[in-house]
Amino acid sequence: MTHRIRVAGLVRKDDDFLLIQQEDRSGKLHWSLPGGRLEASDADMFRGVEREVLEETGLRVQAGRLLFLSEYSGHDMFALTLIFECHLVEGEDPNNIHLNNTMEDDNIHDVAWWHVSQIQTADSGMSRTLGNLEFWQALETAESVVHLGRHDEGG
Repeated sequence: MTHRIRVAGLVRKDDDFLLIQQEDRSGKLHWSLPGGRLEASDADMFRGVEREVLEETGLRVQAGRLLFLSEYSGHDMFALTLIFECHLVEGEDPNNIHLNNTMEDDNIHDVAWWHVSQIQTADSGMSRTLGNLEFWQALETAESVVHLGRHDEGG
């Protein structure tokens, strides 16, 4: 079984969140937080999430505190995802989002700012994390890292 550590960035601009639209293995598109695999070449997990956000959105961010952990098990793989609060680097234009740094196998189709109300009322197309009520409840009130649970393939 393969083990993977993933990092994701929660980037906010007032009540807007930076999301990427990505195609999963089944060909279905969903919106999620920008992020990906922590690489051995990353100096640490904070630099890893900063790299991933830059690659997937074109924006430079500074990683802050670790907010959430989630687990996934399936396809002969176990993944632990670390979700960090991220802030735009001073002077970074939040409207300068682009996909110029993505690789073809990232399967990223779009990047956009979404208002919290749009995310919470979307009928479909949101990632499991963004559709998790516990995520939204803990976002404003959690004083420590919140475990969002374990998702097993098919469940």
